[in-house]
Amino acid sequence: MIEKNSEHLKHRRVTRRSFLAGAAVAAAGAGAAATMLAGCSPSTAKPQGAAGGKESGTSAGQPGFLTAPDPIDPASVTEELECDVCVVGLGLAGVCATRAAAEEGARVIALDKGEDLCFRSGEFGTFGSERIHKALGISQPATQEAVNELMKVMGNRPNALLLNYWIGHSGQDIDWYIQDVDYELLENDHQTPKGDKEMIILPERFPINENYDWRKENYPCFPGMVHLLPDHGPALRATFEAAKALGAEALFATRAQQLVKEGDRITGVYATNAEGAVIRVNASKAVVLTCGDMSSDHEMLEYYCPQAMQFASYFPNLDAESNPTNTGDGHKMALWAGAAMEAAPYAPMTHSLGTNSIGIDPYLMVNIKGVRFANEDVGAQELQNQIKRQPGQKAWQIFDSKWPEQLAVMPQCFGGVTHFVPDEQYDEYEHIINHFAGGYASLRSFQVEVDSGAIIEAQTIEELAEKTELPVDSLKSTIERYSELAAKGVDEDFCKVSTRLFPVQTPPFYAVNFGDSGILVLIGGIDVDENLHALSPDKEVVEGLYVAGNTQGGRFLVDYPVTVAGASHSMAMSFGRLAGRNAALSQ
Repeated sequence: MIEKNSEHLKHRRVTRRSFLAGAAVAAAGAGAAATMLAGCSPSTAKPQGAAGGKESGTSAGQPGFLTAPDPIDPASVTEELECDVCVVGLGLAGVCATRAAAEEGARVIALDKGEDLCFRSGEFGTFGSERIHKALGISQPATQEAVNELMKVMGNRPNALLLNYWIGHSGQDIDWYIQDVDYELLENDHQTPKGDKEMIILPERFPINENYDWRKENYPCFPGMVHLLPDHGPALRATFEAAKALGAEALFATRAQQLVKEGDRITGVYATNAEGAVIRVNASKAVVLTCGDMSSDHEMLEYYCPQAMQFASYFPNLDAESNPTNTGDGHKMALWAGAAMEAAPYAPMTHSLGTNSIGIDPYLMVNIKGVRFANEDVGAQELQNQIKRQPGQKAWQIFDSKWPEQLAVMPQCFGGVTHFVPDEQYDEYEHIINHFAGGYASLRSFQVEVDSGAIIEAQTIEELAEKTELPVDSLKSTIERYSELAAKGVDEDFCKVSTRLFPVQTPPFYAVNFGDSGILVLIGGIDVDENLHALSPDKEVVEGLYVAGNTQGGRFLVDYPVTVAGASHSMAMSFGRLAGRNAALSQ
C-alpha cells in the first residue's frame, strides 16, 4: 500500500477570478453554437437514465462512455483489500466522507487517481455556524426562505429535500470541518488579519451594507457567506489527518476503474495502481463515489450539456499522469453499475466578475455594436448568460468619474463592490481591497487596473469608442439615451431600479471588457435520494452505492445560483459528510 502524507499537499491558490480570467481568453468551440440545444434535454430517450443532447460516438447512436466496458477479470487482481466503506475521490466531498465514515467506526479505504488531495479556492455558503455566524452575530434567512429562493432561480428542478438538509446542516458541518485548524476569525469583512494563524476565516460582506435588503432584490444574494483564506487547504488537510487518526487508509495514484457488483448490490471497487497492477477493494457496507464533475471529458460535456462546449475548462487538479481529474469517472462507473443520471438540464458554472474596483456593479453595459441589451442589475451567473448571447460573446461596462460616490447603492452580491475607501484609509483596508470579490475599492487600486489595461480610460466618448473599438455613433446614442433615462429616474427600456441608474456625463470615462467566461464545473450527476443512495432509472436504490459532491445529482439544475456564494463547496462538505456517515451505518 502506497500512501502520500497530506503534508505534501500544495496550496494551489487558484481564485475564481484568476481562473475565469484565464479561461476567458481561450474559450473554445464557439462555432458549435449554431447546433446548440436550448437546454440539455435529449430529443429521444437514452439508456441508463442518460439525459444528453447530441448523438455521437457509436453506431447505436449513443456516445461510447454509455457502453460499459468488459468486466475486469477477477483473475487479473494482484491484491485484495478489505474494508467496510470505500471512498473513491479525495476532494472536499471525499475527504469529508472518509472522516465521517471513520467517526462511525467503519474501516475506510479511500482511493484517488491523483498524488494528493484535491481542492481549489475557499468560499463556503453556510448558514447558522456556532463558530462563525453566531459568534459574530450574523443574521441570515431561515432555511425555507433560502431554499425557496434557490428553487426559483433553478426552475424548481432540484431536490428540495436535499436543499433543506444542506441549509439546515451547513453551519454545524463547517464547524466540524474547521475544528482542528488553527484559524483566526475576523470580526468583520475589512479587519486586517494578524497573520499568525494557519488559516483566516473572513465573513464576507459583514456588516451588511445598510442600503442592501436581499428581500427587495430581483436577484438576491444572501448574507453570511464565509471565505477560508488563503484557501480551504488547511481545513481539508486537518480533516484528512483526523480520518487517518481514526484508522482510515488512503491509496493515491490509484485509479478506480469499475464497481464490483454481486447480484443487485455494489460490494467493492476494481482499481489500478501507479504500476498498472489491478487491485480489488472489497467494501462490506458500501462504496461512496466522490469523483468530481465531468467538464474535462468533452464527449460527456457535449452529450449532456452541449451549450457548455463553448467554454474552456481550466481545472487545476491533476491525476498522477498530469491529466485533469474532473473527467466523469464516478458518473461512468455508476452508470455501468445500473445507476441513472438525473434529469436535465444541467448547470454549467460560469461567472462574469469584472475587475476588483467595480466588479459586476450594474453600470451601463453595451455589446460590441455599442447597444445596451439588458437590465444590468443581475447576478454574476445571469450576467454571463446574457453576454454569451451577444455578438462576439463580449460586452463593455461603461461608467464615468462619479463611480466612487455611486458604490454605496450597488447590490451587495457575489462579485459586487459597494464600499469606497479614501486614500488616507488605504493601509487600513488593504487586505480586503485586494481580496477577490471583497466589495471594497479605492482610487489607488482603481489606478492600478487602469495602468494594467483592465480598465480603459478616456477623456471623451469618442476616445472611449476608439480605444474599445466600439462604433462611435452607436455608443454616443446609447449613452445619451441612458443618461436621459437616469435624469428621468425611470428605466423605460429595461426597468432597472432608479437608485442604480446613473448618467455617463462627467469625464474621464471608463470601460471594462467582459469576455466569455471559462467553466468551473458542469453540475449534473447521478440521481440520488435524500439519503444519498444512488438510484436506478426506475428510482430504486442501488444497494451499497452512495454519491456526493459534483458526482451527485439533485443539487443544481438549469443554472448555478450565485444567491449563495460558495454553495458548491458547502454542499460538497455537507453531503460528503452525510454520505460517509450513511455508508458506515448501512447494513
